[in-house]
Amino acid sequence: MPSLPASVLPAWLRGYSREDSVHDLLSSLTLMVILVPQALAYALLAGLPPQTGLYASLLPVVVYALTGSSAALAVGPAALPAMMTGAALIGFALPQSELWVQAAMGLALASGLLRVGLGALNAGFLANFLSQSVLGGFIAGSALSIMLSQVPAMLGLKVSAANAPELFRQVWQQHGQIDPHVVGTAIATLLLLWWGRDAVPALLRRLGLTPARASLLAKMWPVVVIILGAVAVAALGWPMRLVGVMPSGLPSFTWPSLSWSQWHELMPAIAGIALVGFVDSFSIAQTLALKRREKVSPNRELVALGLANVAAGVTGASPVSASFGRSATNEMAGARTQMAGVFCALWVCVLLVAWPSAFQHFPIPVLAATICMAVLQMFDLHVLRLAWRFDRREAMLYLATLSSVLLFGVLPAIVVGVCASLALVLWRSSHPHMAVLGRVPGTEHYRNVERYEVQCQPGLLVVRVDESLYFANARFVHEALQERLAQHPGVRRLLLVMSAVNAVDLSALDALQNLNRDLQTQGVSLYLAEVKGPVMDVLRPSGLLEQLAAPVFLSTHEAVTALSDAPQPSPGPTPAGPGAGPAA
Repeated sequence: MPSLPASVLPAWLRGYSREDSVHDLLSSLTLMVILVPQALAYALLAGLPPQTGLYASLLPVVVYALTGSSAALAVGPAALPAMMTGAALIGFALPQSELWVQAAMGLALASGLLRVGLGALNAGFLANFLSQSVLGGFIAGSALSIMLSQVPAMLGLKVSAANAPELFRQVWQQHGQIDPHVVGTAIATLLLLWWGRDAVPALLRRLGLTPARASLLAKMWPVVVIILGAVAVAALGWPMRLVGVMPSGLPSFTWPSLSWSQWHELMPAIAGIALVGFVDSFSIAQTLALKRREKVSPNRELVALGLANVAAGVTGASPVSASFGRSATNEMAGARTQMAGVFCALWVCVLLVAWPSAFQHFPIPVLAATICMAVLQMFDLHVLRLAWRFDRREAMLYLATLSSVLLFGVLPAIVVGVCASLALVLWRSSHPHMAVLGRVPGTEHYRNVERYEVQCQPGLLVVRVDESLYFANARFVHEALQERLAQHPGVRRLLLVMSAVNAVDLSALDALQNLNRDLQTQGVSLYLAEVKGPVMDVLRPSGLLEQLAAPVFLSTHEAVTALSDAPQPSPGPTPAGPGAGPAA
C-alpha cells in the first residue's frame, strides 16, 4: 500500500526532475502570452470586470495542478463556463455590478463544492449522463450562442439577452446606434484572424521553421492582432470601449456575499455548470490521456475540478474549466507536467502586481472578435455527420440540443438534452429488436432470417429477444411474439432465445407467464434456450419453469435438434413440463 504522501501527490510531481522544470518554465511563457488576452476576453463574455479573468488564472490553476490526475490538462478561464455564467446571471443582476461579481463567485464556489462532494461519493459515472450527441449539440449550440453574444459588442451596442431571439430583438431596437468605427474595427479583426489561421503558419514555414514550431508561434497571432488593433484605434482616435485600468495587486480571499434566497435562485445554474463543466473537462482529459498513454480518474477529476472552482470562488473569479486549445498549446510548447501551468500563474501574478496597465488600451470590439474566432473550433459538425450516418435519431438529439441552446438558453438546453437522451434510451429499450432465427446451412449457428440464407424447421418458430425484459417492454414483447405467431399459422412450438436478456423484472415475469398461458390455449408450446444464470435465479422460484413443456436448453442448436425430433404437439392446452434445466 503506498504511503500517504505518495498517494496524495499527483503522479507527475513524484518523479519531477530539473530537466522537466526547464521545459515547463520555457513553455509557460508561451502559455502566458496566449492565456492573458483569452482571460480578459472570457471575463467580458461572463459579464465580469476584466481582472477577474486573470484572477481565474492564478490559484485555480495551482490547485488543479496539485490535485488533478491529468498531467496535460490546462484548467482556467474558458469559453463554456464563461458563457454559462453570463447566461445564468441575466435578470439576476446588472453585468459588471457588485452583485453580478458576487453571484459569479458564488457559482464557482457552489459548483466546486458540489463536484467535490460528488467526487467523494465516487460519482464520476455522471460523465456518462450526457451522450455524445447531447454534448456535441450543446457545445456547438454554445459556440453559436457565444458568437451571437459578441455581435452587440462588435456593433457598439450594449445588450443583455439569455437567448438568440431576445438578442436579435434588442439589437433591432438599437440598430440606429450602431457605430461604424466599431463595426470596421471588428470586421478588420475578424479578417486578420481568419487570414492568419493558414497564412501565418505557411509564412513561418517558408522562413525555415519546422511545422511544429511554426504552428506553435502561429497560435500567438491573435495576440499580435489585438496589439495591432489597440495601436490602430489609438492612432486613428476612434472612440470605443476599452478594457480600461485594472486594479493592481493580487486578489484577496473573500466569501461570496449572497443571501439564502439568492443562493436558492442560483441552484439550477450551479448544478448545470457543475455537470457540463465536469463532462466537458473530463472528455478533454481523456483525449489528452490517450495521446500520452496516461490514465485519468473520473472521481479524482471531479474533486480536482471542484477544488479549482472553490479556489476561484474565494479569490474573486468565476467558474473555471479545461481548455482544449491551451492544453494542446502547452504540449506543443514542450510542457511536460502541470508545473507549466503553475509557472504561468506566477507570470500572471507578476503582471498583476507590476504592470496592470498593460492591457488598458485593448479595444472591447477586438476582444469580442477574438472570442468569436476562438470558439469557432467548438462548432464542429463531425459529430452531427457521424450521427446522421449512424442513427438519425441521434442526429435529431444533436439538433434538438443545439436549437434549445439558441432558443431557450444554456440551462434549459441541458434539461432538454438530458431528458431527450433518456427518452431515447427508454424508447429503444421499450421497443427491443427481435429476430426470427434459422440455422446457417452446415453449421450449428442461428442467424436472422432477414439477413442470412438460413434453414427453418416446419412447425417451430425460433425468436431471439435482444434486450433485458422489464416493465417498459414486457407488453411490447408479448404482443410482438403474438404477431409473429399470427404470421406463421402452422407453428406449434415457440422457442425463445434469451442469450441477450441480462435481467428480468416482476412485470416481465408476469408477461412471460401470461404468454405461456395464452400459447397453451392456442395449442402452442413455449420453450426457452440460452438463459443466463442471473435470469435463471429469477425464473426458478417463480414457478414458470415447471409450466414449460421441456427444461431450458443450453443452446439454440440443442433446442432445435430436440424439438425437431419430438412429435408435433396437438392443438389444445399443453400439459406442464418437467421444469428447469441448467442455466446458460
